[in-house]
Amino acid sequence: MSKTIQSVISRQNAISEGGGDSLGLPVYGSYAICNLRGGIGKTSLAFNLSYLTDHLLAVDTCPQGNLSYFYDNSYYQNVSTTVNDMLLPYLFNGLARASRVAQRIGATNSFFSGKDSYFLPSSSELYTLPSQMANAIAGANLLPSPQKNTVVDNLLYSLKAEILREQQETETSKCLIDTSPFFSGCTHLAWHAVDALVIPVRTDKQSINSLALLLKTLSNPGSEFRRTMPTDNHTPKIQMVVLTGCGWSTRAEARNEPNQQTKVFLEEVYDIVSRNIAHFTTNDPSSHIVLSDDFLGSGRISSALSKPIELMNPGDSTRINRIKTDVNASVDKIKNQLRFISKNLW
Repeated sequence: MSKTIQSVISRQNAISEGGGDSLGLPVYGSYAICNLRGGIGKTSLAFNLSYLTDHLLAVDTCPQGNLSYFYDNSYYQNVSTTVNDMLLPYLFNGLARASRVAQRIGATNSFFSGKDSYFLPSSSELYTLPSQMANAIAGANLLPSPQKNTVVDNLLYSLKAEILREQQETETSKCLIDTSPFFSGCTHLAWHAVDALVIPVRTDKQSINSLALLLKTLSNPGSEFRRTMPTDNHTPKIQMVVLTGCGWSTRAEARNEPNQQTKVFLEEVYDIVSRNIAHFTTNDPSSHIVLSDDFLGSGRISSALSKPIELMNPGDSTRINRIKTDVNASVDKIKNQLRFISKNLW
């Protein structure tokens, strides 16, 4: 076993059993969960982490609106003010600014009853935001430098400004943003709205390639992110890479040890993190990589019922599309992994 990943593997048993020493990461108030690829668990991670903390404002910036649906199963039928409505006044002159957009999660999802947390709903209209932003930036580039800088700063920090206002109105102190699987548009604004990023990466080559692409987008002068920057050149750092869908050794003496396939992907992720450590919040690569199980039946039930995994127990079952789906004993390990991730963010 490579010594480079030994520390990551060694602590995994303690994490899975409900322990694990703190990673020693700095604590921030706002995070965006992102990876420039779909189907890797961004929304599932955002939803479950949002249950594990209070005084939270969750922000759904993915046009698909899955996180909004988890919080409010009537979301697709509702006519309410959305993140898109909040951003339009920064793109088009003459539009009034929104206020008190955030909705209490417990009002529409009973599993969150008693929690002092809110969410800002997404909109399918966010699909058009990239072209609207491009037009606004092109117009700003025609202005004299001082005025251009002001317009660009206001645009790039528009989501942050709206989040801070909503946090003041809701008296929330933490923010978690779920993003889309593409960079343009609201993901761009989310990067400027947060202190740090959390990047889920599945145990497959395409997901690892997308991690490398994300890091290139953060740093390459020719990337869409770096071509148009605010005057303070704000660039979020990365707090954590969560390697999802991990498999585990079946050896009798193995104690929550990753199997060989997972170790191969872990080596690749560790190498990428090490070579790009300047983009992370500390200088220790092993402190930024956490492993998690495939949610399997627990994840399917969580999505079907909009129920956090924290509230599930082995033996729970439900029917999804007429097929019985069970929660197996691994749910307790998944709960501990999610708690560990949350503890090292907030």
